[in-house]
Amino acid sequence: MRIVRHGLEDPPETAIAVGSFDGVHRGHQAILQHVVEEAHARGVAAAVLTFEPLPREFFASGRPPVRLTSLAERVALLAECGVDITYVERFDAHFAAISADDFAMRLRRCYGAHWVMVGHDFRFGARRGGDVDHLQAAGRRIGFEVEILPPVLDGASRISSTAIREALAMGDFQTATELLGRPYSICGRVLHGAKRGRLLGFPTANVRLARPRAALHGIFAVKCYGAATRGLEGVASLGINPAIGAGGPATLEAFLFDFSGDLYGRRISIEFVKKLRDEAHFASLDELSAQIRRDCDAARAYFAAMER
Repeated sequence: MRIVRHGLEDPPETAIAVGSFDGVHRGHQAILQHVVEEAHARGVAAAVLTFEPLPREFFASGRPPVRLTSLAERVALLAECGVDITYVERFDAHFAAISADDFAMRLRRCYGAHWVMVGHDFRFGARRGGDVDHLQAAGRRIGFEVEILPPVLDGASRISSTAIREALAMGDFQTATELLGRPYSICGRVLHGAKRGRLLGFPTANVRLARPRAALHGIFAVKCYGAATRGLEGVASLGINPAIGAGGPATLEAFLFDFSGDLYGRRISIEFVKKLRDEAHFASLDELSAQIRRDCDAARAYFAAMER
């Protein structure tokens, strides 16, 4: 898949979907499947236009909303769906000020839109001035078709990134998996940390989050994939580490059972299986170490029960 920052002066003809695509969940996958099929039928490239940061992050005042996927994760998932080109636009004050009519023109001139698919509630342009009717009318003038995908349902409920965020916040990984079409995981590069876990006897892989706010916090039973690991079980902490000292940025630290290799610089994927508890403050490092041992015992017991 080709990744293009901003548009092209002479873009290829495309069937293109437009949106944030945070999580690339089953609703997004339905859109992308239709885009790929339409692109093949028309002999054009299957494309996506997405944004970084996400529009909802840009407009958030003070505290950014939680995000399901980093840009790298989003792009990788789009590629798995068969997309040929992903256009990534920087969503800043300049881009937010583009009028609805100018945005429609950009679809044709910068992204080669021949056929466009959007969700039924799609809004675009400055102050969200354009809707699907506006886009269809603009397409007739400029030279592209617009198709609107109705909501994709899971039973009677709409599949949405919001519903997935809510499920993750409650530790409901079964619902999150059903809506995503895969288990929820965070993929990132292993960085050097403060190595406190090593001093406590629990060396951890510190994974770069690459998002303003994660969708879940706490202590979890996890599985790790990538690099030298093949679904290794372990325990992960995701949050601000109040046991060490509050106020810093959120971190993801995973202790993998029965693993002693070097993962620094490698990209790994941490799959969240079960929430064990919320983060907590401990009066001493000895108390923290004892709790980590209990967390590991609980995770091992959970994984053992799953295998029965």
